[in-house]
Amino acid sequence: MNIKEWALSIVIHAFLGYLWVLFVEHVLGLANSMDNMILGGLILLLGTYLFWFTVNRITPFNSYKLTHPAKVAGIISFGLVVIVLVFVCKIIT
Repeated sequence: MNIKEWALSIVIHAFLGYLWVLFVEHVLGLANSMDNMILGGLILLLGTYLFWFTVNRITPFNSYKLTHPAKVAGIISFGLVVIVLVFVCKIIT
C-alpha cells in the first residue's frame, strides 16, 4: 500500500460523494415538482441502491476488504463530502 492508492481512493470517493449529492438534489426537486414524495422516495432509494452497486463495481478498490486502509479512507472522504455539501453549504446559501 502506498500514498498513490490512498490519494486515488480519496479523490474517487470524494467525487462520487459529490455526484450522489447532485443526484439526491435532482430527485428531490423532481419529487417536489410532482407533489408526490412517496414516488420520489422510491426513486431515491432505487437510485441510491443502483449508485452503490455501480460504485462498488467501477472503483479499483472493489477487491479490497472493508477494513483495508485505502477503502476506509475512501469511505471517510465520501462521507465528509456528503456532510459538507448537505449541512455546511446549505447553511451558507
